[in-house]
Order: sequence, then structure tokens, then C-alpha cells
Amino acid sequence: MAMTEFALGDPLAVQRWSTSLAVEAAKKSYFSKFIGTGNDSLIVLKNELHKGAGEKVTFGLRMKLVEYGIEGDEVIEGHATGEEALTFFSDAVFIDQLRKSTKSKGKMSEQRVPYNMRKEGRDALATWWAEEMDEEFFCYLSGARGIGTMHNAFDVGAGNARANNDLLPPDAAHQMYSGDAAAFDEIASDDTIALADIERLVAYAEITDPMIQPFMINGEKKYVLLMHTLQAFALRTSTTEKDWLDIHMATDRGGGAMMYKNALGEYADVILHKHRNSITFDDAGAGSDQPASRSLFLGAQAGVIAYGQNSTPNRYNWHEESDDRGNALAITAGCIFGIKKVRFNSKDFGVIALDSYMAPIV
Repeated sequence: MAMTEFALGDPLAVQRWSTSLAVEAAKKSYFSKFIGTGNDSLIVLKNELHKGAGEKVTFGLRMKLVEYGIEGDEVIEGHATGEEALTFFSDAVFIDQLRKSTKSKGKMSEQRVPYNMRKEGRDALATWWAEEMDEEFFCYLSGARGIGTMHNAFDVGAGNARANNDLLPPDAAHQMYSGDAAAFDEIASDDTIALADIERLVAYAEITDPMIQPFMINGEKKYVLLMHTLQAFALRTSTTEKDWLDIHMATDRGGGAMMYKNALGEYADVILHKHRNSITFDDAGAGSDQPASRSLFLGAQAGVIAYGQNSTPNRYNWHEESDDRGNALAITAGCIFGIKKVRFNSKDFGVIALDSYMAPIV
């Protein structure tokens, strides 16, 4: 009797597991909620290479007109301020392939445990890819690796770059400090994060040029402040701040918008988030021995991500093969992508770094 069988490595099976990996990795990734295709997205997905060849996506920013016009019947042609040239700046994100593999020891090892190796491999790879993507976002947006990064993505390739995208520290106009510190080597134990920092970040975002553009949720302008778990702990337990309850009650005013998922709350139109993988340091202060963390104040177009061709909707390629003459199952998942912070005219565009003392809790 003829039976339908999908053998190891069948193209249809590969497609299924590739799609399944993409879904699971997106679920596990913290930054996935911030990614969108519009220019008001916090992380902008660049689609230009989805259907074509290439290794780089270049994108631009048109600056606003600043000169005064002319009045009356004065001739505008050739006028010093009446005629003004458009000014454009550009940035680019490169893409490259990254792969990760898992392999069983052999059929006898698989026999001993009641596990589906494809599913276990998919779950393990999904976790790895989600953490890898999140780590790259933290490093690129922060402009630093800090300490304790998990996958050490920037050990590969050329120094502090993956896929040829340089890891750029914040420029002076987009670097701030908590308390009365004015530099990284001035951070002391009393320079912890506070609500006053949020107010200062909002005010500065609105007056700096170019302005940090907010993103819109239900017609309202919003920003995000992403801080380390210990920074959130310091903010919530501060004895000098009495209005944490007001922050907590403001949570999810966005009517279910993804930006509010897992948020701590909202203050001054800033949605507060925390994550254990925010960049930390152990060399702050005058003696280069103080613990510190970098919080990220984020507006629209803070960062970009681009994928290679044929990456939609699956994005990941899934390859299965039998090693040791069919005894061991090897699974490899790869993705062609690139991540970077947006920078125009040598200035960060949608992110301000806030460095604060990070008090230990034990």
C-alpha cells in the first residue's frame, strides 16, 4: 500500500520548521514589539532587500528649511535667504549571514529521552536567536558592549562591528547623566536614576536639533525609556519620589498597543520599560570602579533592522542533515540581517543615552 511520507530534510518540512522558528523567535524577542515599517516606528524595518540582491540599505533624512523668506516684490531669484537649497543626510545599514547549529549525539541518545529533537532544537534556537537579536539592539542603541553580554556578537568580524555596522558611542549631544554627574568618570553612588531625569530627557528631546521625534499611539505623542532591572528597582524604591503610584495607574493608556506590553508604567508621556540585558559597566566614577547602567530614551527611528532577500515571511533558513552515516540529526538555522543605531550628520537621531549609578541590591 502506498503511503505519503515526508523524509528528513524534505523541502516542505524545512519550510514548516523555518516558519515555526520565526514565529517562536519573534515571541521571545523583547524588541519585536518596537519594530515597524513606518518612519514613526521606534525600530524601522527596512524592506528594500527582501526581493533583491545587495548588502546595504541607504536611507536619508531631509532637514527642515531654516532661512527667512522675502517680503513684498523683492526678487526671490538668487536671494540669499529667499532661495534655500534642500539639505539631506544619509545613513546605511549592512546585512550579513549569521548561523547557529544544534546536533544530537546519535539515535541511542535520542532513544533514552522522550524528546522530539526537531521541536527541542527549534525551541533552543528560537531562544538563542531572540537573545542574539535583543543583545545586538542593546549594544547598537547604547553604542557600547558593557559587561556581561551573552553571545559576544562583536567578537566576530572586525572589532566592534557585526555585518560591517560599526558600534558607535553616543555623541556628546545625546549623552546625559543622572544626578549632578557631568561625565562618566563623575558618576558616584548618589547619581541614581530619578523621575527628574525623565522630565529632563523629555525637555531636551523637544529642544535639541534635530528634535527627537516621538511616535504616535492613538494620536498621542510618546517616547520610551528602557532601563536596567536594577535601575527600575532604584526608581520604584526611591524615598525621594512619592508618585510611583501615579506612574503605575497610567499603565496601558494605549488601549492594548504593543508598546505597552510588559511596561512598568508611564510618566510624562514616556512609557517605562526594564530589561536585565540593558548595558552595564563596572568602571564608572573617578576611580573607574563604580557600577553603572545605560538607560535608553528612545523616539521614532532610533534604530533600523534589515533582512536579506527571500527572508519574508520566514526570515530564517532551516537546514537538517544526518551526520555519522545517518546516526545523528544536525539542525542549522541562519538569518541574513543587520542592525544599527540611526545616525545622521555624525549625530544620533532618535536615542539619548542616560548613564546612572547602579546600586546593587545584595
